[in-house]
Amino acid sequence: MKFNLWSFFRRRGERQPAILVRARFIRTDLPGKGDLWLRSPLCRLGRAPDNDISFDNDSVSGYHAEVYHLPDGTFQLCDLDSTNGAWVNGKRIHSQILSNGDVVELGEVRLHFRTGDR
Repeated sequence: MKFNLWSFFRRRGERQPAILVRARFIRTDLPGKGDLWLRSPLCRLGRAPDNDISFDNDSVSGYHAEVYHLPDGTFQLCDLDSTNGAWVNGKRIHSQILSNGDVVELGEVRLHFRTGDR
């Protein structure tokens, strides 16, 4: 699913300035990795180093998924046709609105999605 007409669309490798977005992932497959804060309305996740959040894990595609902070305040996870897919709460998804506490899996990487400051 491509969102070329959205106001925050950008090309691969193009960085956006940091914007305070009150959402984060907590990595639970490797304890002690800390909080992975979403820093812009479009956050790309994957193995490639130019992603906003990069994972050093061969089960994660180079450009695995994107998280969009939508105008209504919700967050949407979209799989980028990754090899191992994107999973939310144990269900394979192509696109899914995330809720506080959802468990997201990208290959072997397991993340808990949190909104707000806590």
